[in-house]
Amino acid sequence: MALPEGFLQELRDNNDIISVAQSYVELKHSGSTYSCRCPFHTEKTPSCHFYPQTQSFYCFGCGAGGDVVNFIRLIESLDYIEAVRFLAQRAGMPMPEDANDQSAQKRRRLYEMNREAGKYFYKKLFSPEGKAGLDYLRDRGLSLDTIKRFGLGFAEDDYHKLHFYMKGLGFSDFELADAALLAQNNNKMYDKFRNRVMFPIVDLRGNIVGFGGRTLSEDKKTPKYLNSDETMVFKKRGMLFALNYSKNSKADYFILCEGYMDVISMHQAGFDSAVASLGTSFTSEQANLISRMGKKEVILSYDSDEAGQKAASRGINLFAEAGVNARVLKMEGAKDPDEYIKKFGADAFRSLIENSGSAISYEMDKLANGLDLLTDDGKSAFIKKAVAFLAGINNPLDREVFISRAARMCDIPADTVRRAVDSQIRKNGFYAKKRETGELIHPNKKDTVNPDALKTPREEKAERGIICFLFHNPEKLESIEKRLSGGFATEFNKNVYEFLAKQLKMGLSPDISAFNEEFDSAQMGRITGIVNDAAFAFDEAALSDYIEVLNRFNEKKEQKQAEDMTLDELLKFAASQKEKKK
Repeated sequence: MALPEGFLQELRDNNDIISVAQSYVELKHSGSTYSCRCPFHTEKTPSCHFYPQTQSFYCFGCGAGGDVVNFIRLIESLDYIEAVRFLAQRAGMPMPEDANDQSAQKRRRLYEMNREAGKYFYKKLFSPEGKAGLDYLRDRGLSLDTIKRFGLGFAEDDYHKLHFYMKGLGFSDFELADAALLAQNNNKMYDKFRNRVMFPIVDLRGNIVGFGGRTLSEDKKTPKYLNSDETMVFKKRGMLFALNYSKNSKADYFILCEGYMDVISMHQAGFDSAVASLGTSFTSEQANLISRMGKKEVILSYDSDEAGQKAASRGINLFAEAGVNARVLKMEGAKDPDEYIKKFGADAFRSLIENSGSAISYEMDKLANGLDLLTDDGKSAFIKKAVAFLAGINNPLDREVFISRAARMCDIPADTVRRAVDSQIRKNGFYAKKRETGELIHPNKKDTVNPDALKTPREEKAERGIICFLFHNPEKLESIEKRLSGGFATEFNKNVYEFLAKQLKMGLSPDISAFNEEFDSAQMGRITGIVNDAAFAFDEAALSDYIEVLNRFNEKKEQKQAEDMTLDELLKFAASQKEKKK
């Protein structure tokens, strides 16, 4: 829906982008701007910049950008109206009437359905029908207080119990399927979760957005854990189980586990900073999410089996890319944290955390597995693997420490290892540069925002120059329109230019936020990048060149069209051109 301009202006005035961003990222002040490592992609050096003057941000690495509303859209995974509502609540402002906004209505209905389903599962757990589920949780050592705190529940072994209950509350089959509470087969709807202990998944604002279910069936064909499908409000890759609780922990670290029961058992034992991914491998989005939470480091507490160790290695790499320090827990005598705490107690587990080693140490030890470092062949094999690994460590102090360690392990001079590592670093840089150059010469990525850009790169640059100049010099609109003899070459830039021109003709000042209701979050990033490009902003000579580029493009286009015209069409075209020149 169209929100009143007065409301939007007040919203922006009450939500300074620097103040809002500082709740999520660590900003560094430099001159008239601020910068940080981008929260929307993994990077080692800051490329995301915030501009107080225009109340906007732009990442030169991934292209994310926009105003404070688009920042919240991206970082909280919200649609436009929900992002506005989020900021309105932050500022204590009432929202204008939005009863006609379908997207907002749909999101509210999803929250309502999940909330009601959560209540239903919870009640069933404490009913006679839920005895098997409650017995399972009590057998796993969970107290009644813990079960209640996490809102655990039970789904009966029936295809329609939840289905009919939710229909009785006024929710349609279509809505329930959209919320991933019902499954469908041959046009028949039925309960997705059956005979399972239920774990509600809660977002950072306290909304139930999905569920995980642990089967009580003995059938080996039945998946042990089943999670909700993704919906408008549930994106697995960007969420963590129990983060709604763990974000408030006084601990200066997160503990990353594999599953729901590990997390819940750890919270019960006093380790209230435990979180877990949601039925998928750990992702870069989740690593970035943790990096924004302000904790100093992450303790990886995965199962001790091979799959758990592989998951730990993946997590180490992702946390390194996100700039988060990671340590690895080594458990002996138990397969997972839940079992370890039950066997040895909370104090023993706390000691494990305090003595956990760095992620680099963990990976170095793994490199030596299966090799006899007392033999020349073993030393050679280890050093080859170690050199490749050490060359990927960006911090020079860390790299130097572990170069020395690798040398001691094989009883060879540290200088020998250091030279090999330096050589590998140079090779890595050469090949990375070669790949980068190759991508520039032979781009294989599609521009999803402006797909026409690759066909007419010169004209597309000219279009960006005109848009930027006009944004910063709105009084030049009439002059630009008179000098432009034709349209833009690319559809996206044409839409941006026409929207900006329309705003100016209505007497409105240029404002990045004005584009929000017409353009999506990815397009907002591109627009922000265009208008914040200082090279385009005030150079009138360059503007003349850009206009000339587009005029020549349009002349050639018209000439080509003329070549294909009939005599009658050509005469009409000539007359129109003559009229245009008047």
